[in-house]
Amino acid sequence: MSAPGDEIPGYCRESAGLCAQWGTSPASALASASAALIWSAHPDWTNNQVLRVMIETAGKPLEGPIPSPYLGYGIVRPRKVLLDHEGDPGPANINPLLAGHTATSKPMPATPKPKQSSDSKNTAADSASNGSGLSTVTWVALGAGAAVLVAAAAAFAIVRRRKA
Repeated sequence: MSAPGDEIPGYCRESAGLCAQWGTSPASALASASAALIWSAHPDWTNNQVLRVMIETAGKPLEGPIPSPYLGYGIVRPRKVLLDHEGDPGPANINPLLAGHTATSKPMPATPKPKQSSDSKNTAADSASNGSGLSTVTWVALGAGAAVLVAAAAAFAIVRRRKA
């Protein structure tokens, strides 16, 4: 998942007031806040269901494969879930990243192994082998998804604690 990370209002470090910020920090905050908003509106959903609707309702890249190497499954759009009631949460116990879930709900094709010429060297991605058959990109996506969900759970817990 991706989120805007350019010209995001934030507190200034050098002076009082707000300044434009950019980078992965504000983008991560927006992505995790989106997950927290969806989860707070649907507290009976599991993390798998929140992630599934986020993937289904994301703003997709205009061209190329999904997930995109730059935008992942797309740009978060919590409004689609919260106000437009789009997205099917699906089964609670199936991780959409491991189940071969894509934006069209068709199974993802197996990632072909890159062809190497006899004179080429193995890159770190080519030689990374964990014995489970999952590619490095899959593990990175799982880690990123887990990080977003942990941040969302923390934000959700803080909001609940402040209301109590």
